[in-house]
This record gives sequence, structure tokens and C-alpha cells, in this order.
Amino acid sequence: MYETDLIFDIRKEPSRDVLCLDCISFYASVECIERGLNPLEAKLVVMSYPSDDPALRGSGLILASSRMAKKAYNISNVSRARDLPFPYPPDLTVAAPRMLLYMKKNQEINNIYKKYADEANHHVYSVDESFLDVTNSIKLFGCQNAYELALKIQEDVRKSTGIYVTIGIGDNPLLAKLALDNAAKHTKDMIAEWRYEDVPNTLWKIKNITDFWGIGNKTAIRLNRLGIESVYDLAHTNYYVLKEYLGVMGAQLYAHSWGIDRSFLGDSVQPVSKSIGNSQVLDKDYTYRSEIEIVLLEMADQVATRLRRSGAKAQVVSLFCGYSIGYLDKEGKRGFHQQMKVPATNSSKEINQYLRQIFDKQYKYQDIRTIGVNTGGLIYTDALQLNLFEDIEEQVDRAKLEHVVDTIRDKFGFKSIVHAVSLLEGGRAIARSSLIAGHAGGMAGIESGESHG
Repeated sequence: MYETDLIFDIRKEPSRDVLCLDCISFYASVECIERGLNPLEAKLVVMSYPSDDPALRGSGLILASSRMAKKAYNISNVSRARDLPFPYPPDLTVAAPRMLLYMKKNQEINNIYKKYADEANHHVYSVDESFLDVTNSIKLFGCQNAYELALKIQEDVRKSTGIYVTIGIGDNPLLAKLALDNAAKHTKDMIAEWRYEDVPNTLWKIKNITDFWGIGNKTAIRLNRLGIESVYDLAHTNYYVLKEYLGVMGAQLYAHSWGIDRSFLGDSVQPVSKSIGNSQVLDKDYTYRSEIEIVLLEMADQVATRLRRSGAKAQVVSLFCGYSIGYLDKEGKRGFHQQMKVPATNSSKEINQYLRQIFDKQYKYQDIRTIGVNTGGLIYTDALQLNLFEDIEEQVDRAKLEHVVDTIRDKFGFKSIVHAVSLLEGGRAIARSSLIAGHAGGMAGIESGESHG
């Protein structure tokens, strides 16, 4: 027998005025502004390797699309160049990504946000989204409510940068985020407000459960096994059954389904990554082993750099290689993936050696187009763990050398020190450093020196 179901009393829940702000099609909008185009009317895509050569078009990854481009070509931010009509329509603009520009624009916009809330009540969620707690700011700006202040911030950003912003308003960060994702982007003024009392008519009406923050496809499948198909079902299942089945995550999802979120933007949180890695789509099919090994070396160097910056060491190293488009191996697979447990390390040399071990076992002369490197089982320590089977002085010297390399790259950029093989055919690190300087989504470690102040 389970206990009586848990009931929340919203009268006792913290109620604030929280805004979740999102820059519409941010990368594409920035490129539109740079070209004097209207971000809401122009057809523009930001695409890696934006080649006019049909033979190379398959490698282009669409990183961002303007609203009109998405509508006209039925594309998303996970589409590729081959999903666009070719030759490209004359009213379509194809732009190469300029991450340093986007980071600078992000900083400019967040400086505008800081006019309306102090540091403790301002949180940068991603390159295009931020949270503001404006509970104590509304009257300071002559506004009657959070909605009026949201309009003022919208106009401030548009006049200052040309960027259009959508805004979700809620009693807490969760409701503000859900209002943004599920309603604000579809309203005329691009603002939506969800409060506790609105939950039955807003939160519980979300059609697809994966549109609910924190629920991906795998979690949705697990919830489906309990007969939970919607947010309404989630809110009306037995709390204790859900908690027993999913543990702490189940308890959190149940609270969220009622719009309950007791976090504050001013709370001090120290996030700890469970893994650090990176993947890339190569600019062409790699058919030579020597060229693939160069990319592995570069990616090992990059991931190891990120580990050292985080003060972390990895105990698991994994490698994924995806084959050329349409290529299947003898087992009918489109790629291979394997991981191995290793002594805790953040050494570029050691991680490369482990990747090579995996690669040597799996590589059968396949044509490679995608490579992913990931490290897990992280421990956070500054101690140097020595390998008793290697020369101690050599290990210490290597650690000192990597520290010097990190310091130089932090100050002058990745290209200030590179492996000689990166200059050979197949090397990708230098080109990627220039293309996507400072991208926070995983490119840290090979950014241009311009991204450091």
C-alpha cells in the first residue's frame, strides 16, 4: 500500500517575477543584422563548410536558421546542406559561423539585461537564453507588473542591437522557461506569462510530454511504462509510485508537473560535469588512416585541455566513428563506438594513446565522416597521479610542459602552439579554431586567442 498522494499548497510556494529571455534564432539573427537584413523576414542559414560544390554539400551542418528559412525549406538546426534546395535559391543567404561575433553580441545583450537586475538575479542559461528575477525591479522602472517590464526590455534590446527577444514570465524559473518554450514563441508580442493558478490550463495542456523541460525521449519511454503519456498524467499519478520507480528524478518531475520549483537565481551552484568530450563532422570522407590519426591526436589534445581547465581527470575514454553517408560495414552498422576504463588522467598524450588503442581494434579501412571523443568517470583533483611503470621524471616534465602549453594557448590562442601534423593534409584543429572561436558548446580548448580578454 502506498501513502496518500502528495498535494502541493501553492499559497505556501515562493512566488517571484522571473523572466526567461530568448534571442530569436540568435546566430542567424546576428548574421542578418550584420548584413542589414530583417531577422524576421530574411531567409538565412548559418552553416559549417558552406560550399557551392555539390560534392562537398553533404558535410555542411546547419547551425542556425532564420524563422523564414525554417518555414520556407522545412529545416531545423539539425539539418544539413543537402536538405536545402540546390542550387541555392537567390533569396537565401548562406553564412559561415562566426562564434566570436556571437559571443560578443551575447555579452552586449546580457549587459542590457543587467540594467534591470543585479548580478545575483541575472543568470546566463545559454548563448541565447538568460534568466532575470525582476521582483524588486518592476517599480524602479515605472512599471506596474512584470509584463510591462518585459516589454521595456524587449524594446531596449531591439533598439540597441536589432535582435528580437521572446520572454516567458513565471513565479519561478521553471514556469518562466516553460512559458517561453511552449507559448511565448507563438504569441503576437512574443511574451507569455504562466503562474501557479494557470497550471491546469497551461502546463497540463502541453501536448507532447517531451516538450516539458527535463523530459527527453528516454525518460518519456520510462514514463510511458507507467501509463504516463502527458504532463497531466504525470501530475495525477501517485507521487510515491513515481518516486519508487524513478528515484529523486521522479520526485522532481512530479513537483515540476505542478509548476513547483523552489530554486532562486541567487542560489550559489557549482555544477560538476559528468563527462567532457567533443565531436565533429569532417569536411570530407577520410579514407586514409594517417589522416584520421591526426584528427584523433587533435581531439585528444582538445579534450585533455578542457579536462585540465576543469581540474578534472578521466577514468573512462570512449571513441565514436561514423562512416560516410550511406556506408554500411559487413555487420550493417553505420559506425563503431567503444569505451575503455583507464587510470585517472588529463594528459593529452595518454588520452591519445587510449583512443589509438580503441581505433586500432575497430578500424577496418572504413570511410570515416564523423568522429566523437568523450571522457567520463571524472574525478576532480590537482594531484599528479604517477604511473609506476613509466619514468617519474618524464611524467613530471610532461605535466609541466602541458601546463606551459595551456598557459600560452589561454593567452595567445590555440594556433600559437600546434602539433606539426596539424599542418598536414587531414589536420582540422587550426581551421576549426578559426571557424568557431570560443564556442561554449564543446569547442573550448581550440578557440582563437581573440576570445580571451
